[in-house]
Amino acid sequence: MKKILFLLFNLCGIFIVQAQKFELGLQAGICNYWGDLAPKVKLSETKGTAGFFGRLNFNHTWALKGEFNHYSVSGSDKNFEVNAPRNLSFRSGINELAVILEFNYLKYGPFVLHKKITSYVYAGIAGFTFNPQAKLKDKYYDLRDYQTENVLYNKFSMAIPFGIGIKYMLSNKFAIEGQLGFRKTFTDHLDDVSTVYPGVNASDAGTVKSILTDRSVELYGTPQNKLGYRRGNPDYKDWYMSCTVSIAMRIHTRIKCARFF
Repeated sequence: MKKILFLLFNLCGIFIVQAQKFELGLQAGICNYWGDLAPKVKLSETKGTAGFFGRLNFNHTWALKGEFNHYSVSGSDKNFEVNAPRNLSFRSGINELAVILEFNYLKYGPFVLHKKITSYVYAGIAGFTFNPQAKLKDKYYDLRDYQTENVLYNKFSMAIPFGIGIKYMLSNKFAIEGQLGFRKTFTDHLDDVSTVYPGVNASDAGTVKSILTDRSVELYGTPQNKLGYRRGNPDYKDWYMSCTVSIAMRIHTRIKCARFF
């Protein structure tokens, strides 16, 4: 056994293992929202998104990524003629933590036999916070505080992230990536609109709460909707989506096996 070990160590001399499994990255791009205040994605409501991530490459095919992202989303009935008389609008920031599993179509990596470019698909699970606001007389109000549908919903929810992308290695250390992603949420209150109009007491007429609840009063002088009238559609949860570009850096670790003989 000693002779075998002697031979192996003398053949390899100093052996260096490079474990290029870990990546850190930054990403930025544009985002949008689909829901009760946007039955179709409206380009005029496109906002920005940015975030950072860490990735563990199990091999050239599979990778696990953890990321934090901030999104800005908004929507308005003014963008859609059929909904214009309702006159509702919102904006919200979204802070998201996600864990994502990626599948590379090609054998992607930094080594000689690896491909420098690949497309990929991904899916995972995410948790996010949100806070819908609406502007009234040059001031923004947190809509949840006014319970515009008599519902005190949670400002934290879960989502299923999924999408497609492309990766290209600029060098053994850096890569550039493009990604189109979607988030199917488990809330219908991202935009503060979900069910029906609540009753408004006569004493509340003209207050901030009553106007934020039924903003048709701003167009017609008097509220046009009554108790039980449809305000939103609870059968469909809200979505948000993004298109981003990112730069990733591979972290090199070296393990040295010194010659003992």
